[in-house]
Amino acid sequence: MKRLAGISVALAATCLALTVQAVWAADAPSERVVAMYFHRTQRCPTCLRMGSYSEEAVTSGFAQQIEKAKVAFYYIDFQDPKNEALTKGYGVSGPTLIVAKIAGNKVAQYRNLQEIWEKAGDKAAFIEYVRSNVRECLK
Repeated sequence: MKRLAGISVALAATCLALTVQAVWAADAPSERVVAMYFHRTQRCPTCLRMGSYSEEAVTSGFAQQIEKAKVAFYYIDFQDPKNEALTKGYGVSGPTLIVAKIAGNKVAQYRNLQEIWEKAGDKAAFIEYVRSNVRECLK
């Protein structure tokens, strides 16, 4: 898991707060996990599939945690200028799935799930890979 350092923590937390305001609402738990699928404005079939698999892995695997706002999933267009700071904060330059652990209402750690590309052709392996990473962040 990557640990954000110094200014990056503040930048990522601030940008995340602006982009996914519901997660940062006053009633949101201070400890939670946020999965973010960063995509291009124009998406190819593989990128659409990876986004769909990512969403399915999180929403169907963590329904109770989502209901309690302990887990959330978001699509983020990394080419949209309003998401530029968030994109830079996580070092996103192409379609990417980031799973971030929020502790004390700040990004404590995050994972770039780079293996989604290798697993795009195997839905079961893709979903298990995403779920296992979300589970690890929930610990």
